Amino acid sequence: MAVGQEQARWDTNYEWKIVLLLGIGFGLVGLDRWIIAPLFPFMAPDLGLNEQHLGTLVGALGMLWGIFAIFSGRLSDGIGYRKILIPAIFIFSLMSGFSGMVAGFTGLLLIRALMGVSEGSYTATMIPSTGYASKPSRRGFNQGLQQCGFPLFGLALGPIIATQLLEVVTWRTIFWIVAIPGFVVGLLLYFVLREPAETQGGKLLGATEEAG
Repeated sequence: MAVGQEQARWDTNYEWKIVLLLGIGFGLVGLDRWIIAPLFPFMAPDLGLNEQHLGTLVGALGMLWGIFAIFSGRLSDGIGYRKILIPAIFIFSLMSGFSGMVAGFTGLLLIRALMGVSEGSYTATMIPSTGYASKPSRRGFNQGLQQCGFPLFGLALGPIIATQLLEVVTWRTIFWIVAIPGFVVGLLLYFVLREPAETQGGKLLGATEEAG
């Protein structure tokens, strides 16, 4: 099939499903990562934490996110995106819930470190997955839609959600509440997400490379 014909008959159903699911997933990355900030004043007395502990927790997550984004991105090129992305969203959601079960700093540090590993892995495979699903004329727009999830969910809605929920439940319960949507999105991605070679974007790239 010619490149022009392939673009004209683009699978928009798959495209919008992936943009929506991966965008929500990235929003949950932001929510799970940053909800600890508004909850920290309530966690600190229970766990014996101070501001230095908070800095270490945030820094450890960020460091491992950055490192594993490189490794998992390279690994996904070899074994496929599904084997990285889908386990990653289940793991970081589970780690979010486990954050509400810790008894002290050491356990929380380990859990947040594992969250950094899994969130870095999710992000590294999420971006190209969106690119392959997107019609070339909408690729930038779709990436923008996907990327807006992190600040909107994590930085804007996160503090609001946390402080409102604290009126009715404990900080420990809140971590599980925000973890649940990740399991739902992960399950949907299991049934929807395709490997690059199975997408029109992957086939289009292959046809372009052959033509060149």
